[in-house]
Amino acid sequence: MEKSRFFSPFSALPLVWKRVITLGLMYAGQGIPAGLAFNAYATILRESGVSLHTIGWSGLTFLPWALKFLWAGLTDNAGKRRGYGVLILQTQLLAILTCLVLSFFPPDYSFALSLGGIILLNTVFATQDILTNAAAVSHLQGRNAGLANGIQVVAFLLGMLAGGGGSLLVYAQAGWGGMLCVMAAALFLLCLILLPLRKYVEPDASRIARPSRLKDFFRQKGFGWALTSSLAFKFAGGALLALLQPFLIDQHIAVETIGTLQISNLLCGALGGAILGTIAVKKAGSCKAVTLLAIPSALLLGALWILQATHTLSAPALYLTLGTENFFDGGFYVALWSLLMNWSSADRPGLDYSFLQCGESVANVLAASVIMPLAASAGYSLAFLMVWLCGLVLLVPLILAARRLAPLSCDRT
Repeated sequence: MEKSRFFSPFSALPLVWKRVITLGLMYAGQGIPAGLAFNAYATILRESGVSLHTIGWSGLTFLPWALKFLWAGLTDNAGKRRGYGVLILQTQLLAILTCLVLSFFPPDYSFALSLGGIILLNTVFATQDILTNAAAVSHLQGRNAGLANGIQVVAFLLGMLAGGGGSLLVYAQAGWGGMLCVMAAALFLLCLILLPLRKYVEPDASRIARPSRLKDFFRQKGFGWALTSSLAFKFAGGALLALLQPFLIDQHIAVETIGTLQISNLLCGALGGAILGTIAVKKAGSCKAVTLLAIPSALLLGALWILQATHTLSAPALYLTLGTENFFDGGFYVALWSLLMNWSSADRPGLDYSFLQCGESVANVLAASVIMPLAASAGYSLAFLMVWLCGLVLLVPLILAARRLAPLSCDRT
């Protein structure tokens, strides 16, 4: 095969690294609109003079990521027929077009159209996520699952930082239209880079002969334990995350400190996933890695309760304790999703894994809806204690699930 002069550095890499790099670029691209929707859009709306009541509707931008299981089977089957890489590039082009059109509808003049456009943009990338998941499951199951999920965590985080904080920086200088045009340019550049790399993630025809059907997924042995894992593993952590920002504000922590603390937590989580999670899965396998990392991750959920109870709440203590908690949580995150990737059927590479991801989204929504009223009525101290106890209790089904799924997973070397 003729080597490309423009991408010659990739030609010397092992095939597994070519696939990992390709998937990493795809996950980074998906993080950009997610960062805009979750971290920047509400700020832009408020700066534009939109009321808090109206800003509440911005939560709808989360729906495509929570509901993508509805079209996961159709998308997976389309990828089998036409190729994952081909469809990913087509969704990328559709996203670029959406950004360009959306640039003409600033939220202060066209809130409904701007909201609809961002929902559409996230729907496009949630669909692309199904295809990217399919490529990851098809080519990187086994001990390479840790590497795949580690790169996913880091790449998606970097994309979210670019789409969130990066978008706000561009918005401050160039406004809504300029921000969307810069985003379109970044996605177009990414599209050009991916153009010669897409061949590394195309489906293996010998493994995808049968169509992806939701009923087959429900019938797969271990389905109940896999779904339990996806619902339970992030419930306590999601509740803690929902409490953190209002708690820090009520403790009169400076906004600048809260912002840098958020960045520190995200980076520690990415570092833990990329190093701790990847190495644990590679050395011990995903099933054992889940058991090893679930325990310290749950124990560290009590960090904020301990700081508050001992009256040692300070900026350095927050950076240290929350950074450590996020480091281990990132490692546990990679281990858990490596286990679920290895359990997912190679016959349905996009459907199984994407459906289980929706379980995490549902758990986050439920956790936030339960913990906030508790904190409002009983105070932060009891709420933090309940989060910690919940995390410890959920260790039981998580460890049981890891053991039950172990013989059902392709956790090979």
